[in-house]
Amino acid sequence: MDDDVDLELIRSSARDFLAARGDDDPAAALVGLAAMDWLGLLVDERHGGMGWRPVEACVIAEELGRAGDRSAWFGTALAAAAVAAAPDEVRERWLPGLLGGTTVAGFAPGVPGGTTVRMVGGDHARLVVTTGADGVRLVEAGEACERRPDTDALDVARPVWCVDLSGAPVRLIGDADQARRLDAVARLLISADAVGALSGALARLVGYLKERVAFGAPIASFQAVQHRLVDLLVLEVKARAIIMKAARSGSSADALVAHAFVAARTTAAIDECVQLSGGIGFTWEYPLHHEMRRAATDAVLCGTARDSRTRLAEVNGW
Repeated sequence: MDDDVDLELIRSSARDFLAARGDDDPAAALVGLAAMDWLGLLVDERHGGMGWRPVEACVIAEELGRAGDRSAWFGTALAAAAVAAAPDEVRERWLPGLLGGTTVAGFAPGVPGGTTVRMVGGDHARLVVTTGADGVRLVEAGEACERRPDTDALDVARPVWCVDLSGAPVRLIGDADQARRLDAVARLLISADAVGALSGALARLVGYLKERVAFGAPIASFQAVQHRLVDLLVLEVKARAIIMKAARSGSSADALVAHAFVAARTTAAIDECVQLSGGIGFTWEYPLHHEMRRAATDAVLCGTARDSRTRLAEVNGW
C-alpha cells in the first residue's frame, strides 16, 4: 500500500484515532497502538505483522509526533522488526509480547557493547536492540540494569531514560546488513516524528493567527507574516517529501540525507512558530513548547545532523 490516496487514508484514520484516544498512560497507550497493528508494521506477515512497510510506518510516526504520543512505540516497533528476523527461539520468546504491546523495548543505533543508551520508555524496557558494525544485538535489560532520567533531554512530556547495559546478557541476532537496514528506518521514523511535531505546531499557529486581530485586521492577513508562514509550510512539505522518498527507496544514503535535513531544521522552525505566536507562544502551558522540545529530542536520539552528514560522506567515499 504505497499509493498517495491510500496513504492519506491511513493518515486521516490515524489522526482521528489519536485525537479520540483518551488515555495518557504510556503503557496503556502502547497496548492501544498494538491493537491497531502499528507495532507490526515492520514485521513479516508470516510472523503476525503487517509486512515490511517503512512508508506506512513513517506516516504513523508522523501522526504520533503530531499527537504528542508518550508511548515507547518507536523502540518497540523497531525491536519487533529485529526480533522477527532473529533465530526461532528468540522470536518465539519475545515477538508475541512486542506485537501485543505488553513488552516494552528500546532501540539504540550504533552502540558499542556495554555502554549506557538513551531511549524513550527506558524506565520500563525489558529489551534493548542495538546495532553496530558486527550486526544487530539483543540485550535483556533486567532489573539489575541501572536506569535514570536523562537530565540533558529537553522533552518533559515524553521523558528519555539512560539505561546502563553493562553486564546485561547480549545476543547477536542479525548481521551487518540487517543493522544498516534498521538504522536507516530508525532515522526515518524519528525524523517523521519531528515533522509531525512541526505539522501540529504550524496548524495551531495558522488557526491562532486567523483569529488574532491587530490594527483592525487578522494577523494572518499581514504580508510579512504570510511570507514567514509560507516558509514554514514549504519546510514541512519538503521534509515530508524527503522522508517519503527515502522510505520508498530503502537506501541508507537517502535515510541519512533525510535525517540530516530534518534534524538540522525542525527545532528552529518550531521556534519560529513560538515567535509568531507572540506572548502566548512564550507561555509554558502552551503546546508549542512541548513540540519544540520533542523535535529537539528527536534531533539527537538517532545521532545528530552532523553524525548523519559524516556517515553519508563515508558511504559515498567523500
